[in-house]
Amino acid sequence: MASASGALACLPSKVVGGQPDFPAGFKWGVASAAAQVESRQGRGRSNWDVFADQKGHIADGSTNAINTEFESRYPEDLAMLGSAGVNAFRFSFAWPRIQPNGPGKPSEAGLALYDRMIDEMLRQGMEPAATMFHWDMPIWAGDFRDRAAARRLADYADILTRRFGDRIPLWLALNEPNSVAAAGYAFGMHAPGLASAEAAGAAVHHQNLAQGLMLAAARANLPKGAKASTTINLQPVRPLTESRDDAQAAQMADAFWNRAWLDPLFGRGYPERVLPLVEPFIRSGDMAVIAVRPEFIGMNYYARVYAQAQAKSPLGFMPKVDGFSDKFIRTQMLPVEPDGLTEMLMRIHTEYGAPDIYVTETGFPLDDPRPVDGIVRDPKRIAYLKSYLQAAHRAIEQGARLRGLYYWSATDNWEWALGFAKTFGLIQVDRATQQRTPKASLAYYAQCIKLNGIA
Repeated sequence: MASASGALACLPSKVVGGQPDFPAGFKWGVASAAAQVESRQGRGRSNWDVFADQKGHIADGSTNAINTEFESRYPEDLAMLGSAGVNAFRFSFAWPRIQPNGPGKPSEAGLALYDRMIDEMLRQGMEPAATMFHWDMPIWAGDFRDRAAARRLADYADILTRRFGDRIPLWLALNEPNSVAAAGYAFGMHAPGLASAEAAGAAVHHQNLAQGLMLAAARANLPKGAKASTTINLQPVRPLTESRDDAQAAQMADAFWNRAWLDPLFGRGYPERVLPLVEPFIRSGDMAVIAVRPEFIGMNYYARVYAQAQAKSPLGFMPKVDGFSDKFIRTQMLPVEPDGLTEMLMRIHTEYGAPDIYVTETGFPLDDPRPVDGIVRDPKRIAYLKSYLQAAHRAIEQGARLRGLYYWSATDNWEWALGFAKTFGLIQVDRATQQRTPKASLAYYAQCIKLNGIA
């Protein structure tokens, strides 16, 4: 394979059509997650291992046994990204690698692996942004129906921030707790595969509680200047149709998907529509622990949520991501809606006290072609990325305190229940050989980074 810098040099390097700069110090990042790129080698068994090994759960029949072997191939991936000028790398620790067999003393081998990864990120000029929990729960820790999971995560956060706090300035407690509660506990599509309102309510409150305890532990350990918050998949909600039922479903969806996480985090308690789900699990003092009032918020955004009323659903609605071919440009799985990004950024800015915001994920799964001359040509991804960068800049112009954006994902990877068929990466990974090939979109992103604007 051609070197990263050589392959990128095959593409036009001239930056044209530049637009106003992004703020000084803007983080031009990429994102990844341990459970989607690391193999099972050297760690304990996780909830997603169990889920993936059960026939019928993963769309393409794959498992997460190998993924992209990031735990051994990270120097190559990080070098390719570093040569493009990427200045921030969001990654996650694998909890089953840190505490493979139970609570208490962590695995020194697991800790040492992340020491090496972080050192390599810094060597390549990338500021590490760490997600403490990105969905992969060790079997011994149970699941979020159990209140004790919150305390176990707090102990884990203490281990991480003590060991790595001196080199990581940006910390995120949880990744998309709303996705976990919905897909894993309400709709049965993700691990642990549950479908009940009671389980969903427990997952909402116990993740919020875990988040508060984790951030308290982090703040006690981190040096001055390091920041800790969390990241939520925040999306404007619309009714699927103009019916009254779908309008009500959209209100419930917004309460469950967005406000059940933002409101308690900023000290406002749970929204009224969610209270019946969570009240059985709230204990005295919990809401004060949850009300962290962070100075920044991590936000993942891909497209809006369209809610359809469904009486049989544990939550009374189902989110819809299909059926829009006549209305939207689409990727492999989602509409392309840049204006929704502006909308959500401004909503956070105006409703939650103008915190700093990091777009910790946004990206586009596409049917990419095979490489030609050491490059994967993906012009649609470039066009879509440009439109989302423009949408982000519009929010900045309106006052939103956007401090960085992390493209999802660094490489093609294992997309949970969808398997390997959905390819988001700026770097293509050949499943048979693990060979890495940069995409034209990485070269485009490099142009934007160099410009600190939109190429």
